[in-house]
Amino acid sequence: MNRLIAKKAAAVLLLFRLVFPSAMAAELSVRELSLPTVALNQQHHLAQMQDGRLIVSWVETFGLRNDIRFATYAHGRWSPAQTVVSIDDKLAAAPVVLGLSDGTLATAWMAAVHDSENPFAADIYLARSSDGGRTWSAPLKPYLDPARIYDAQMSLAPLPDAGLALVWTDGRHVGQAPENHSDSRFQLMATVLDKHWRPGPEFLLDNDVCSCCSSYTDARGNELITVYRDHLEGDIRDIGAVRWNRGGNSRWQPVHDDHWILNGCPSNGPSIDLADKGGVAAWFTAADGNGRVKVSFMQDPASGFQAPIDIDNQAIGHASVLLLDDGSAMVSWRHNAGPEEELWLARVMPDGRIMDRTLVYRGGFPRWPSRHVDMARIGNDVFVAWMDPVQKKVRLAAVALE
Repeated sequence: MNRLIAKKAAAVLLLFRLVFPSAMAAELSVRELSLPTVALNQQHHLAQMQDGRLIVSWVETFGLRNDIRFATYAHGRWSPAQTVVSIDDKLAAAPVVLGLSDGTLATAWMAAVHDSENPFAADIYLARSSDGGRTWSAPLKPYLDPARIYDAQMSLAPLPDAGLALVWTDGRHVGQAPENHSDSRFQLMATVLDKHWRPGPEFLLDNDVCSCCSSYTDARGNELITVYRDHLEGDIRDIGAVRWNRGGNSRWQPVHDDHWILNGCPSNGPSIDLADKGGVAAWFTAADGNGRVKVSFMQDPASGFQAPIDIDNQAIGHASVLLLDDGSAMVSWRHNAGPEEELWLARVMPDGRIMDRTLVYRGGFPRWPSRHVDMARIGNDVFVAWMDPVQKKVRLAAVALE
């Protein structure tokens, strides 16, 4: 009998190692935190502020009304939650509240366009607060009238001298050229606001992108990198990266040639994190028919991304990644545990070792617009947030780095 139990245990361990290619290490310590919310909530975003605090934003729903709210967390305590704006309509991509380099706050949200024939049309609004979020400037649309915002995604990154970069998917030319022409595709556009809250010119980052997959933008000084799901001839939907700056100078490079051919958007975007000494990207692909999450390190933007490291070959995706001080990366993703899903964390070393695999959550996840996982690091803690469709709320966990 004991021998039979041992064989079954060995079989389970073997299956785990087949799904997760590298050896398993001890799990990290996870503790769950409660957000200072008063109603049903969704559409979360995490960020680190200049002074080291965690800032969390979310949407609370009261019937048809949606309130964009935020709070900061430091030394084990929450600040009082504050409302940015109330909207009597649906919100598209998750709103964002983040800190700028001069101590002010910036926010961005997407609201539906009522008079549009396109059900996916949205407008992006930005506002700024110089008093910690008690009052906000008048909402600003930071792009020209021809812009046609697709409601699936936007990404933002704070810049030195209180600047703010904004990237969005634009459909202004969709349907205005033959279908096989790149000008008929969704485009990736960008602009930068200066410290006086003045939008600069619009930049075209890519003229043919996957419409529903979110982009992710991060900055190292005044240099930015936006990662996104590209759309290449033959319906190849691999992850691309654009290096760009305030002046509009840009250079495209692939993150990796997965050669995923798909006649449709998988709605599963990548993530990137930059530091003074390199960066790291994480993404989902199913090029070989299996859902995989991959991580690729970058020592120098000029030399590009290194060979990817497979994290999971039974993944749902929605990966998020952080670069840690020792050069390793912390990645989170959704794993297919059928019939439920699991939210996992793992620490990835540049040499390919995968350590500290940690199960954070097992259960369901909602559909768009709250299906993503988000992370931020404050000191020795990594914070990870997700939406629980059963409890109908955003959940937040802190994972202590050893």
